[in-house]
This record gives sequence, C-alpha cells and structure tokens, in this order.
Amino acid sequence: MPASRHLRADSCVHDVDGARFLTVVSIAIEELPVVIKKDVEDYLEKHPRLDKHPRSPAAQLRPRMGMVDDIWLAFIGPKLRPGASGLGPTPLDALEDFNRHFMAPLISRNGSEPD
Repeated sequence: MPASRHLRADSCVHDVDGARFLTVVSIAIEELPVVIKKDVEDYLEKHPRLDKHPRSPAAQLRPRMGMVDDIWLAFIGPKLRPGASGLGPTPLDALEDFNRHFMAPLISRNGSEPD
C-alpha cells in the first residue's frame, strides 16, 4: 500500500492522502440491540417535568447512532458536524448531548453573518 494511503488497524481513524477520516458504522434507532433500543425509546419519550417529551430534537429527528472506539454518537446527515451531532459514553448521553447542542452554531451567531 502506498505510504500516503494507510489504515491503522487498532483504530477507527483512517489516513488517506494526508486527510483523516473516522470509520463509523451508523444504524437507525430501530436497529439497535433490544436492551439499548428500549432505553433509547424510553429516553425519547420522557421529559423531566412531563410524562412525555416528543418535541425534543432527538425525539423528532431520531438521529442515527454509531460508535467510535468507546464513544457513542448520535447524528443526522452524512457526516458529523456541530449542531447536528452528539457524543457520549452511553447512547443516552449521546442523545442528551445532541439535544443540548442541536443547531448551536446557528443560535450562537444570533443573527450575525456567517464566518
């Protein structure tokens, strides 16, 4: 294999022609293992002050889930990007992070022009 194209076998990080890429296998919430899926579905239906909370970004958008090493990912779209992804040590933590940071780049600009 040419020196500019290599894969580190002990990681999910690929170096291709000087660029770094993560290998993430993503699956829909419905495809998660039964035990994890139940916890995720319960989380998406609950709210601290109400019995149900179907209006959270994660509940409405149902992001895809994935893992890189021991970090869970929740994301929408073809790639990870600020405001459309969440990270955490568990699936629920990743969904919480997704909700907390959903659209953060747009909100933080507060009407100012994009960079």
